[in-house]
Amino acid sequence: ERLGLSLGSAMARQALRELLRALQRYTPENQDFRKHVLSEFRRNADLKDKQEIRRTIALAKDYTFLITNVNEHLDLLLDCNISTDRASRQRETVKKIARRVGLRTSYEDDVD
Repeated sequence: ERLGLSLGSAMARQALRELLRALQRYTPENQDFRKHVLSEFRRNADLKDKQEIRRTIALAKDYTFLITNVNEHLDLLLDCNISTDRASRQRETVKKIARRVGLRTSYEDDVD
């Protein structure tokens, strides 16, 4: 019984570390979600039901998978020159900077 609990807690720590790494890598400015994740793990630290422990660990792994793959997909779209919201925001930023210094960009929609 003791080995099962320590194995569960080791798996939970690993899932938490992976989730926190993904959050730090892809959303470092979102500290509120990081705090929420930590508080949820602390709140569930006393769980005894093995099924509930497995479900919580699986949820953390699913969130990690989702965060990682959505961001990798966005990077792939940018690499293939397919516009995404991030690309549009970058384009608008470049336009604003160019206008501040009295220049225009070569973008088709940058007309005065």
